[in-house]
Amino acid sequence: MFSFGSTLLAAAAGLVLWTGAGYVLGRAVGFGRALALPLAPALGWTVLNALALEISRWVGGPLVVATVGALALMMGGWWLRDRRVVAPPDDTPAMPFWLFLAAAIVALVPAMAVVPKETQAGIALAPAIFDHSKIALIDAMVRDGMPPVNPFYGPPGEPAGVAYYYLWHFGAAQLASLTGARGWEADAAASWFTAFSTLMLMAGLALHLTASRLAASFTIALCCGGSLRPMLEALFGAQALGHILRPATGFAGWLFQSSWSPHHVAAAGALVIAALVAVRLATNPRALTAIVMGLMVAGAYQSSIWVGGVVLALAMLALLPLLLRSVPPGGLPRFLLAVLGAAALALLFAAPLLVEQYHAGVMRGGGSPVAISPFPVLADGAAGGFWRWLDLPAYWLVLLVVEFPLIYPAGAVALWWLAARGDAGTLSGREARALGLLTLVSLAASGLLVSTVGDNNDLGWRAVLPGLMVLTAAAGAGLARLMERRGRIVPGLALAGFAASLVGGGVIAAGNARGEVSSDAAWFARAPAMWAAVRRHAPAGARVVNNPALFATMTPWPVNISWALMADRRSCFAGNELAIAFAPLSRQRRGAISDQFLRVFAGEGSAGDMRALARTYGCDVVLVTARDGAWARDPFADSPFYRLAETEPAAWRVYVATPSSSAPPPVPSITP
Repeated sequence: MFSFGSTLLAAAAGLVLWTGAGYVLGRAVGFGRALALPLAPALGWTVLNALALEISRWVGGPLVVATVGALALMMGGWWLRDRRVVAPPDDTPAMPFWLFLAAAIVALVPAMAVVPKETQAGIALAPAIFDHSKIALIDAMVRDGMPPVNPFYGPPGEPAGVAYYYLWHFGAAQLASLTGARGWEADAAASWFTAFSTLMLMAGLALHLTASRLAASFTIALCCGGSLRPMLEALFGAQALGHILRPATGFAGWLFQSSWSPHHVAAAGALVIAALVAVRLATNPRALTAIVMGLMVAGAYQSSIWVGGVVLALAMLALLPLLLRSVPPGGLPRFLLAVLGAAALALLFAAPLLVEQYHAGVMRGGGSPVAISPFPVLADGAAGGFWRWLDLPAYWLVLLVVEFPLIYPAGAVALWWLAARGDAGTLSGREARALGLLTLVSLAASGLLVSTVGDNNDLGWRAVLPGLMVLTAAAGAGLARLMERRGRIVPGLALAGFAASLVGGGVIAAGNARGEVSSDAAWFARAPAMWAAVRRHAPAGARVVNNPALFATMTPWPVNISWALMADRRSCFAGNELAIAFAPLSRQRRGAISDQFLRVFAGEGSAGDMRALARTYGCDVVLVTARDGAWARDPFADSPFYRLAETEPAAWRVYVATPSSSAPPPVPSITP
């Protein structure tokens, strides 16, 4: 079902593939050796994947593009570095090897969220696997090539493209193609790499800002922490805390977000590096720097529309006055030309996804995808009728402290000090100010902007990530400086805050490593054989369908998890939860289709429903299990549109569409 060896091989391939290219690119655009190496994994991942994604639209497969692209960039970057080293003198000490090793170990915690756990009761999954149900997209890219065909929904005659920001999953697909890993294993490897690359980015920033290895060590340690909520609940009780604060959401620290949504974390890392590249583009406008900047922007957007789209646009507008003041005398025309070139390149690479998202937005209907509203912090009754007005200050004074203890207060003070003490005329001073502006925009966007596309406020949850990364690095720098003081009170308070945050981090780590055993655990252990039976009767291009609510108890919220992890085939409708992000359907039509499929697998399907599955939705292969209501009241058994192909007694039945079901579909309709 899952191979640790394949996961390890895929992670090693990504480490070699992206870090090597990222290092020579970092040196070529002006980063010193001490900064270029820790930034290399995230820089190489973003640039290489953005470039490979565009080439693969013409070539069709990720494997050749990944290999050839890596070699070309590494050779080109090495050639440029040897002939024009533009990095200023740098006395920063090199990152010690043991810190790379420490980051690699900490990065295992988010990766464990994807790995299945064998128990006596069956297979246990971590709660974060819910957000990794997009693994089906990785399998689709490996199986069908590029551009990807929507594996979640796409009946005949309707758009089959993917409007989701899928660059991160494309990177995982490269690892799968390169090593032969399955999508599930490649996702775990890519999750580890994203965690490792962003850890090294934050540690490298701390080292760069202070020239202190201790600062880098503290930064990695801070990433092991979590929210203060578990500690507060232990002290005051969950009920008492619930009277003051709203329940926890996806607005959380690095450890939680790396476990649940690594693609947003990767986009945040790209945005932080883009801010540093922008400063170098202003101080020394060059064609190579402009190209890297354009690819970084495109890669950030293709990984997360919220971080790489909304936050990036706002951050670059805020940075523009600082960048203009950084342009050397007489260099303004070159800088403006470089900016226009970078913007044109980013737009060119992002255009296919922009078009897909525009069409999907039109088909879904609705208004603006972004609205202005303070992040809800206080419980409804906590502040009487004025609670809405108090949410805004509570975000800055309460929520950020609760969710990012020590990182937010210590990082904010340290970042202010670093920006204020740095000479505005030096590169390091401009970098500190640029990172400070990025942090302010990131936190403000998270506190004021709301995404309206889905059921969750993904914009508010993810917009905080770039600022959080900068604050973590600044907090590490500040704590290192604090340790130089002879006093004991302030360091003691810092140690207490860190210990309190470790409780929340330990809860996340334990959940990722242990998983949750559900009532479906034993049945889930048999799922690989079940889906292997489906694949025997489903060619690579076939659409399959199963009960979208199958194994609903395996995840915190119902999602078609066994299909997503193991089917390696497209679905004609994978379920309402996955259709929210991937199906260009209005809320009303999506709900009606979901009800129809649930009705069929509950054993209440009509002849019209059978006709709709075969002709309207193009379901080529059907899986019915003993867990479905349709097992006892099987509507497929007597349907002229399907025939039984294989059965496992008391377990599952596989039906395939009959030749007559391939007739031209009638006008789509939903049976009431």
